[in-house]
Amino acid sequence: MQDVTSPIQSNTGLESMRLERLNRLLFNNYPDAIYTIALDGTFHTVNHTVCQILQRERHELLGNNYQHIIHPEHLEESGKYFKAAKQGLPQRYQTVVLNNSGETVHLDVTNFPLKTVSDKMVGIFGIAKDITEQKERERALLRTTQELQRQNEELELFRKIIAHDFRSPVARLLGLGKLLQKDNLPEKTQQTALVALLQSAQQLDGMVRDLNQMLALHHQGDEPREKCDVEELVQLCVANIQQEISNAGATITLAGTERMELFTVKAFLVSIIQNLLSNAIKYRLPDRPLEVMISLKQQGDEAIIAVADNGTGMDLDKIGPSLFKMYKRFHQDIDGKGLGLYLVKEQVRLLQGRIEVASTPGLGTTFTVTLPMHS
Repeated sequence: MQDVTSPIQSNTGLESMRLERLNRLLFNNYPDAIYTIALDGTFHTVNHTVCQILQRERHELLGNNYQHIIHPEHLEESGKYFKAAKQGLPQRYQTVVLNNSGETVHLDVTNFPLKTVSDKMVGIFGIAKDITEQKERERALLRTTQELQRQNEELELFRKIIAHDFRSPVARLLGLGKLLQKDNLPEKTQQTALVALLQSAQQLDGMVRDLNQMLALHHQGDEPREKCDVEELVQLCVANIQQEISNAGATITLAGTERMELFTVKAFLVSIIQNLLSNAIKYRLPDRPLEVMISLKQQGDEAIIAVADNGTGMDLDKIGPSLFKMYKRFHQDIDGKGLGLYLVKEQVRLLQGRIEVASTPGLGTTFTVTLPMHS
């Protein structure tokens, strides 16, 4: 009897060992992360891919709570999914973990209840796929879509400008041209018509140059960067508009005299500062001297440039969403094209910075531009 059964038992044991070895091989070399987690939330087993994703050794993970690797912003959500899996409900969700270098890794996670033969719950069996590259592609596609949408909106605006704003100077030019073609036109009328013709031509030329400048911004962003002393550039901007400053009786003060150098596009930075100064001069109050304070401050890897004035101010609750749009003007009694702040916004964007505004009607406005030290 023993002679008959012994070989069978031996073969069965051998096959069991082979199967166990195969399972272990598949577990450790599976391309996705495979793991088991005890009911208390600690890792019980992890395969090689888990260690690769998290940049940690196996012994660093086993016995430690899974929450230690979850990104803080996703802790609460992950806890809800883990609780549901403990209650016997399979879960499929996406989360974010932090590897040993502090980098974020996006995962597509599937968790199953892990039970014994007697249906006793003993833990969670999970599979997680690294979808970081997919997420980056999705973000890039979203940025591209948003940029295309923005450009389409601006192209539509260009079309409206050409169809509407250009019509008036072109119509005047045609009318004045026909007038000047008449015989025996009085010399005084002829001179008046020529002056008006020149003014209309200059207006049309200015509008064409403005549109060209705005369109050119969309093909910029790869200009050569160079080291720029911000204080020197502020002084250059003040010198460039010194006549405007004198005519307005304005006082320009520079605060925060610590030396601050940016590696950036010099032409953009000059344009940003100069436009903000011109904007302050343009929207000054007639009954008090204009005072403009320019402050410079470095905060970490960012430079903060603030231009504060005591001018007319704005009601941001009403005009805030339209403040940086093209051809938006909020003081009809003041000459302007509504183009300066749009250009500032676009140049700040191209320098990978941001701009904020605080304003109170009758008290003044502060524009704060934050730029990377190395854009």
